[in-house]
Amino acid sequence: MIVDPSASRAAADLDELDFISGQDAGRWRVICFEFPVLDFAIAATEVDGSPSEYGFRAELSNYPGQAPMVQIWDHGLNALLATDRRPQGGPRVLRTFQRWGDETIYRPWDRKTGPHNNNAVEFPHLAWHPERHLSFIFEDLYVILNSNSRTQSLRASS
Repeated sequence: MIVDPSASRAAADLDELDFISGQDAGRWRVICFEFPVLDFAIAATEVDGSPSEYGFRAELSNYPGQAPMVQIWDHGLNALLATDRRPQGGPRVLRTFQRWGDETIYRPWDRKTGPHNNNAVEFPHLAWHPERHLSFIFEDLYVILNSNSRTQSLRASS
């Protein structure tokens, strides 16, 4: 049986220490992985400081040579998450999870967003390249989804 090298690489990424550490810490979890589709959830902090999580679907064809295509996902409905149920917060949160033409997460590492408006060129530190791993994406989403906790901490200390 011939194994798709993209599937092997994605599976290896899910077994890496950085990925497993984030999973063990409760930052994210894999819901289902049937290459080329990876369904997962990322822990979040809402604007009011309450904990929650958001679902995502990644399409990983030709991974890692081609960037993943990631959408915010409603796993219960098996569809894009409705606009009124998307994360709220500061400008970075709103921009990342906005609805736009290609319906993917608006981050320079995304397959559709990277080329849009030269995002990958403008933000090379966030652009996708084949040496990156899935933990890079998961960590980026985790930081954005938990930026509200920093806002809550700053308000509490004032």
